[in-house]
Amino acid sequence: MSELLNLVEFLNEGLTNPDSSVQKDAFRQLNDGIRSQPSKNFTDAEVEFYVSRLVLPDPDLIGIILEGILWFAQHQLLSADCAVKICSDGFFSSLHIPSLRKNERRIAYQLLLALISYDGTRSGLISMKLEFIRGFIASTEGEKDPECLMTVFSMHPLVLQHFNLAHLAEEHFDCMAAYFPVNYTPLPGSPTVISRAQLAERLRTCLWASRHLDGDLLLPLLLEKAAVRHPEARTDALGLLADCLVGTPHAASFLSEFLLTLPPQRQDPISTAHVTAYLFALCNLVSQLTTELDASCDIEDVNQLLSIVAGLALMYRDGPEEMDFVETLLKCLWPEKREDGALTGVNGWFAVAPGGARVVPRVAPQDLVADCLLTGVLASPSGPLLARLFHRLAAPLLWPRVNPLPTDDCFYRFKFEEVRLRLSRALSVRFIVWIAGCFSQIIMWTPHILFLNRLLSHFSRCRNLSFKDLKVKEEDVRAVVFNLSHTLKRSCCDLRMCDEDNQRSLAEIAAFGLLCRMLPLLRNNDEVMKAFLEFCPHVLEHMVSTERTETPQYALRLEQQCLLAKLVSDFSLAEDGLLLLLFKLLQGGSSVELEGVAIEVLQRASCNSSTILNNLFTLLYQRCSDAVGLTPVLQMASAILYISKSLRKSDENNLLPFLASILQNRANDTLNMAERLIGELPREEAKSCLLDLLSSIRLIASSLSELYPSKAFQNTCLTVMYKPRATVHVILVKHQVEIFTAFMEFGKKRQPSNSCVVILFDCAIISALRPTLPDILLSRIVDLLFNFFNVYISNLNFANSNLRSIVLNELCVCSATLINKFPSSEVPEILAKIFNLLLAHVGEGECSASFVLISRFVVLTLRGLLVSQLSATATARQCLLERLLGVLLSTNAPRAERDLQRACLLFSLHLLLPLHEAAYVDTGLEAEVELESLALNEEVTHCLVNPLAVQKCFCLVGLRLRTAWQLLRQVADSSPEQASLEEAFLHGYLRLASLLPDNIVGDYASDALEAAVVGVVGDAQHAVGPRTQALALFVIARLVARYSTLSTSFSLLSSPDAADDFLKKLSCLRVTCASADSSLQTTSSLRFNLARCLRFLVDLPPVATARHRGTVRRLLEDLLDDNCQSVRLEAARAHNDWCLKV
Repeated sequence: MSELLNLVEFLNEGLTNPDSSVQKDAFRQLNDGIRSQPSKNFTDAEVEFYVSRLVLPDPDLIGIILEGILWFAQHQLLSADCAVKICSDGFFSSLHIPSLRKNERRIAYQLLLALISYDGTRSGLISMKLEFIRGFIASTEGEKDPECLMTVFSMHPLVLQHFNLAHLAEEHFDCMAAYFPVNYTPLPGSPTVISRAQLAERLRTCLWASRHLDGDLLLPLLLEKAAVRHPEARTDALGLLADCLVGTPHAASFLSEFLLTLPPQRQDPISTAHVTAYLFALCNLVSQLTTELDASCDIEDVNQLLSIVAGLALMYRDGPEEMDFVETLLKCLWPEKREDGALTGVNGWFAVAPGGARVVPRVAPQDLVADCLLTGVLASPSGPLLARLFHRLAAPLLWPRVNPLPTDDCFYRFKFEEVRLRLSRALSVRFIVWIAGCFSQIIMWTPHILFLNRLLSHFSRCRNLSFKDLKVKEEDVRAVVFNLSHTLKRSCCDLRMCDEDNQRSLAEIAAFGLLCRMLPLLRNNDEVMKAFLEFCPHVLEHMVSTERTETPQYALRLEQQCLLAKLVSDFSLAEDGLLLLLFKLLQGGSSVELEGVAIEVLQRASCNSSTILNNLFTLLYQRCSDAVGLTPVLQMASAILYISKSLRKSDENNLLPFLASILQNRANDTLNMAERLIGELPREEAKSCLLDLLSSIRLIASSLSELYPSKAFQNTCLTVMYKPRATVHVILVKHQVEIFTAFMEFGKKRQPSNSCVVILFDCAIISALRPTLPDILLSRIVDLLFNFFNVYISNLNFANSNLRSIVLNELCVCSATLINKFPSSEVPEILAKIFNLLLAHVGEGECSASFVLISRFVVLTLRGLLVSQLSATATARQCLLERLLGVLLSTNAPRAERDLQRACLLFSLHLLLPLHEAAYVDTGLEAEVELESLALNEEVTHCLVNPLAVQKCFCLVGLRLRTAWQLLRQVADSSPEQASLEEAFLHGYLRLASLLPDNIVGDYASDALEAAVVGVVGDAQHAVGPRTQALALFVIARLVARYSTLSTSFSLLSSPDAADDFLKKLSCLRVTCASADSSLQTTSSLRFNLARCLRFLVDLPPVATARHRGTVRRLLEDLLDDNCQSVRLEAARAHNDWCLKV
């Protein structure tokens, strides 16, 4: 006897008991027994026996029996006949699903979904033909429960895929469309976990599946819903419409920079026949939304709208109906202007004789209209849309070549004059009309040319421009360049009409940009090139921009530089006439500003041409050696940094090794540059220039090591030679690595007069090596590093504190990268010796600046150890780690290390966390010594970064600092030294907490807030200084602003009593703020962070804020009169919030 029959026999008394509650318990036990058995134990007859119980069951047993049958269906134990029986005799007859209770309906829909999902049961349902479709529609329409609908929406795509709907297709579509768009908002406190977004996404999948069968029904629905004002409905409709036209779910997610980059799998859009029937309605919808969405600024809807345009362009691309689509799109988005039923014409800019009054046909495309047209062009770059736009946007330019052009100044003035012309009454009406047509030509057409430039700029990223793309002949383009170049030269160069007028200047920029984009189409045409070159000097003069960086003219001037650089590097322009012009500006006689423009253009061009790169550096080095002033050196360093950064991002022509060889061949000149900069270090620009030069050397070395990363390369081509006060020497072994090895020979040819130059360059190069250096070479580098520290110690009393700081910064970065990347025990051993050496030469009488500088060595070396992926179990690494942690965390440090410990905690601890961007707290609490900023980029230096490096550093240092602070707080009658150390621990902990990224700080928010509150108010036994108060206020403001919704993080201030006490103590800071005991910088920082903290504390419990409203307002009114502008602005924001909310 089978297990099922045994179980039925055992439960027979309960299964047949007239008491419904007993019978329900028996059926539950039966289901539990069935689920406990392997599916292979059940025969078809047994399963059919159980399914037969579904017919005419007791209403209280329906749900339980459905659960049992659902288990059989999910384990594919039901036959096709069982599926037919369940639907015909159950769901579609006696057991009407809509009449069931919610839980029973949910199970019934899950069972129906299972029957449709599996081939064995689905074949039986397919045999029912239209009977199943009618029953399915009747069973699902009108359902409103979200959980049930999630299952219902999952069935519709399967029905569309596997069943023949015949004449019931429209009825089935209406069953789905009735829910679109989803109108559902979960009630507050509702136990359901279904969100509107989940329902909308599931329904979107249903309708997406119907795009082929029901396309003629789907498109009208989407057009109707996309035009409504309801935001959610419009968003859903636009998203689904974009998906159907593109043929990919969530098509808008593939849109970037107006270009739709689709995944490699095949797209399956809606039928073109369906779209063509509604093409005008679709384009009209796009036109309507370009106006409505401009005001709403809904980025999601905008992206979906652009995806719709891209989908339409892709659908008709290279097809017979593409021209009809283009004309329809233009008619809806940017129709041509008509007068009396006829198209209006436009006089050419270069027309000499007036041919009657002509006007601008229509304003240029703006905002979303322009974006849609641009998206359409990029979706079908070989289509007719670009050509149609070009001929309309460049209409006044498409004029036969005029040679010679008029010499009368009035001809050119009229083209640039504004409407404010004062005309004599004696002038004829015909002449006035002609003048009106002329003066509007260039000024009023500027937006058209700007948009055309934008089109061509984006188009050039996809493919090179050709005559075929624009549907023009070569002589037409030649005439445009010739006429426009001469017109601009006469108007802007000779008559200086564009110098002081922004509108005319914008017209000149737009016209010149178009020239630069059209010129590559014309090669080997000296006459046209000559006309263009005659206008270039004037443009270069205007590139000496006086506009602010946020103005449109400033951005367009930068674009002009890029266009000129592309012209210079891409092809020969009138036998390199433009290149000669730029180099001539650097050979004397030009202003410093104009020289800067020429260098900026040439350095951009150098990134694509080795010839230009070599010539530029030859000239720049020569200028540095000949000049007495520092300006050529500054320009040289800036150019090296720009080119090295650009080539690191993109180096299609493999120019990085060539750049390195140039610098190596000019090693003496480079060293001379560094020595001159060191001699000028009191000047801020010299310091920035020296740092830029070192950054360039590190970037180049890093990039080259990426080109040759193998250990075999390092083993065969690097031999590091040790010489006192000498640089790294490399012996060339293989030809293919000649460039890299030669780059590391900066000090080989001569001995620099300043030993710091050697340290700086060598440290920059060594820090950028990959972690594949052979041990023998690593040993020599480590010895060299120790020697460098000896040199530094012997010159510890540098006359220039900037140089001292820069040198030690480089040494510290080099030390941190070595300990991070190399597992050899020699590295930690030599770093321990260096630490002892530094401690021995910093006695009690040394200035605080020395301790701060050396503290950077401690913190950065500790960072290299903690961040590294290398194991710290090695004895030497572990000893060094414990030694450095002891410096930070010891509560009883030796006297020689106490000042160093405080310097680490107060001034250098922010360097511990390996953040990608400098996220330092803007408290203004800098050290009272001259320090240079320091940044360690683990990516550039090829460090081995642990994925959880930030958490690891904070846990091993930050949390232990908090523990040490709490231990010292418990000490009664602590000495002044202990009190100072206690505050240093607190300051260090808060400093690290303030730097934690947003995705991490929440885990430590509660403890950080507690410590920050103590850091602000202190207590009777533990006073807190203004520096720590300012930092604590910043931490409180940040945590409250970000985590005010997380009650677990703010239990300390969530109760009215705690909030009341905190606000009471916070108001006492008025005395501290007015105190003269602290520096002006510290006071300003404290007042700023106090205002910021009060601004966010306005959301504390109302009982507390109401009680202290007057005190807080008076405090903020005091801050409104502060001498610091940032304090006044922050206080004003806080004051407004307290007035409005309390």
